[in-house]
Amino acid sequence: MHKSEKALLLIANMQQDKKGLDYRIEEILNLCDTGKVDVEGVVVQNLKKPQRSYIGSGKLNESKREVKALNVDLIIVDDELSPNQQKYLEDFFKIKVLDRTALILDIFASRARSKEGRLQVSLAQMEFLLPRLAGQWSHLERLGGGIGTRGPGETQIETDRRLVRNSIKKIKKDLEKVRISRNTQRNRRIKNLFNISLVGYTNAGKSTIFELLTRKNSASSNKLFSTLDTKVGKAFLGINVNCTISDTVGFVDKLPTVLVDAFKATLEELKYSDLLLHIVDCSNPNFDKQIEVVNQLLDDLGLEKKEMIYVFNKIDRLDEDGNESLKKKIKQFGDFMTDSLVSISSKEEVNIDQLNQIILKHIDTSYNRVMEYTVY
Repeated sequence: MHKSEKALLLIANMQQDKKGLDYRIEEILNLCDTGKVDVEGVVVQNLKKPQRSYIGSGKLNESKREVKALNVDLIIVDDELSPNQQKYLEDFFKIKVLDRTALILDIFASRARSKEGRLQVSLAQMEFLLPRLAGQWSHLERLGGGIGTRGPGETQIETDRRLVRNSIKKIKKDLEKVRISRNTQRNRRIKNLFNISLVGYTNAGKSTIFELLTRKNSASSNKLFSTLDTKVGKAFLGINVNCTISDTVGFVDKLPTVLVDAFKATLEELKYSDLLLHIVDCSNPNFDKQIEVVNQLLDDLGLEKKEMIYVFNKIDRLDEDGNESLKKKIKQFGDFMTDSLVSISSKEEVNIDQLNQIILKHIDTSYNRVMEYTVY
């Protein structure tokens, strides 16, 4: 996608809930902004059941008029479309249609820096593309092959599918080599160490907290999915203790299954952690929804029983009313300054000492010993 692309956003709202809809619109607009797409208009239809054409015929015709009036060259759909829906909408609008999954995949592709990250995104893109080849505007460019690569009587779509399957097979082999190497490095690293992993919704401030706790300075970005590759560093918690911290990819609502599957090697890091720090942007009015999303993904990864501390970040953005509202809202997660919850500002470095002390309590409990406090 390019900066010049202008889009009309389509949303089929099954929730019939204004607050939920407002949150949904805000998030997809942020995703579009991250993907360098200018949203010129939004069309919402409240539905009781899914439509084969995604939205009803009346809204489709209204949207077509909007496309012409706004002179947009792209349709963004805030759901994952079936291959048939994708083809139907592209035939109807005669312009490119991008669903939520394709948008997130595009953002991930622009963010991937390491070899492993690029391989994982490529795998997700190929897995997503395979069932949709028949509806593509233009078939894949054949990167390999030539004379002799097409079987007898093989159609172009069959050739493209075969090329994609071959690419998937090769990427999986390459990723397995990376996974073996990662496991070897991890086994060396975690021996006799306490291992902490940061998890949370994208843009919650994980990378800034990672830098504070490891004393590493890198280019933190206030953008969605700024971290795709796992970063690992030694923790400096105010005492001399062998502890590492890992910063992992941020989560988002309706994170594409193909991405979760492709990033399993990266997310495996969480399984070997002794403690999870669940970073929450408490300045976001929908942070409770974001917590639910992250916890559900952790459950899906089989990590629901992991020891965890909720770290409510960005309290510097709250006014007095916001602080009181926050205290009421998070009672379901525990009391402030207990061993399972703390509120901080990573930007202003507020309550970082309290966070360190809570982490040390968990390390103490795990190792069942008293530590000597040696200030760095």
